[in-house]
Amino acid sequence: MTKYEHIFFDLDHTLWDFHSNSVETIEELFIVFDLAAKSKVSSSQYFVDRFVYHNDRLWDLYRRNRMNKSRLRKARFEAALRDIGLEDKKLAKQMGLAYLERCPRKTKLNGDALEVVAALHKHYTLHILSNGFHETQLIKLSCSGLADYFDHVITSEKANSRKPNARMFEYAERVTGASKEVSLMIGDNVEIDIKGAHAFGWDVIHYNEEGVEHTFPSIRKLKELPDLLLA
Repeated sequence: MTKYEHIFFDLDHTLWDFHSNSVETIEELFIVFDLAAKSKVSSSQYFVDRFVYHNDRLWDLYRRNRMNKSRLRKARFEAALRDIGLEDKKLAKQMGLAYLERCPRKTKLNGDALEVVAALHKHYTLHILSNGFHETQLIKLSCSGLADYFDHVITSEKANSRKPNARMFEYAERVTGASKEVSLMIGDNVEIDIKGAHAFGWDVIHYNEEGVEHTFPSIRKLKELPDLLLA
């Protein structure tokens, strides 16, 4: 696979452990905002589960252009609080701001991510291609030690489009000077990262921890990438 010059990585769930970092933040906020005393639940687990559910649901709407950034950030906490018996938009706004301050500064990465990008960086030009919010992704990269390995951080906000839309990949080529023949996309989401990039004409590798069956090239662990790409 030495033909590649540019490797585009998804960030959340691929390199940066979004689930662990997000859950840790929500557990902290449950205590900071004393939700056990204010609500009908005594443990953080149910609130965490409801937040994860609503966050995933609302992000899906955002990716399909049915919700904007501002509304997503407020609605996920409004809905999660409602599920524990709290109708409090002011509290939801406060928690939303606290989440944005804390979560991107968490540093948990998926296994071997730092070592893998360090190894690949010696041979390829690396970029981030993410549907996440631009300023948030920059903080994640900086705090987790990943930032220095990536030439461009391309987000849906900068591209004015979202994966799997072809315009996102067109923008990435224009910004980086890459072409279809020398580009590779690595990501965790089959529909968004893999099918989107493949339909545009890029080669792909699915970071497939769960071992989902399909016909695309895939890996179960990030540490498989150096052997695969540097052989």
